[in-house]
Amino acid sequence: MIPFVVYFGLLLIGLACFITHAVLPFRIAKHLREDYPHHWKVIVDTGAGAQAAHGPQLWLRMQHVLRSPAIAAIGDVSITRLWRTWRYSQWLAWGCWIAALAVQWHSRS
Repeated sequence: MIPFVVYFGLLLIGLACFITHAVLPFRIAKHLREDYPHHWKVIVDTGAGAQAAHGPQLWLRMQHVLRSPAIAAIGDVSITRLWRTWRYSQWLAWGCWIAALAVQWHSRS
């Protein structure tokens, strides 16, 4: 019974971390739009006279910004906290799922 609870708990924690990793870019973008419109304009602006980025192009630009040190350089504590959570939640999720696989493998032998 205990291995099942640990296995199921690890799967749920991993799922929660993956969902967190998917949702946090939208929260970070919201903070940037509201608190730092000049920084947000740099992300959205595609060049001289071109239409502002939207859809997949905006998502790709936001992913590029999230993977760079630009968010930490802003110096906003709340945005940096969200960025760090975004950055490490995927690793924690994979760790939980691999640990769940190890529990499953160990319980079969």
